[in-house]
Amino acid sequence: MAKKNQESAPLSIDQIEQQLAQMEVDREMLEAALKERRQGDLVALAESLREQIAERGYQLDEVIAVLQKGRRTTSRRRGEGQPRYVDPDNSAHTYSKGPIPGWLREMMQAAGYDVTDRSQREAFKTAHLRRVE
Repeated sequence: MAKKNQESAPLSIDQIEQQLAQMEVDREMLEAALKERRQGDLVALAESLREQIAERGYQLDEVIAVLQKGRRTTSRRRGEGQPRYVDPDNSAHTYSKGPIPGWLREMMQAAGYDVTDRSQREAFKTAHLRRVE
């Protein structure tokens, strides 16, 4: 009869803690190595793309413009970030979309426009506000 392989003695708490600490150090080193390798790969890819662009007679800016064409940020779609209309007399007064701010309501009423009429709001914006793209 063959002897059963003896199982190794269970690890002590200190041994387990030491192994866990070493594993954490190893993990951090591997993450740093991965980050460095990915950065190097990204730089190599960028250089390769620059060469291909130049070989084909284009400028990097031209290619970037084509890549970005049609891409809109979420904030622009929601009207956040870049105002569509600005009060020419007070650049702090801006309006993108949504509820009409008090300053705009007051200006429209003072000029004789009906705030509730969409066509009059559009006419007022065209005549009295500066459009910002």
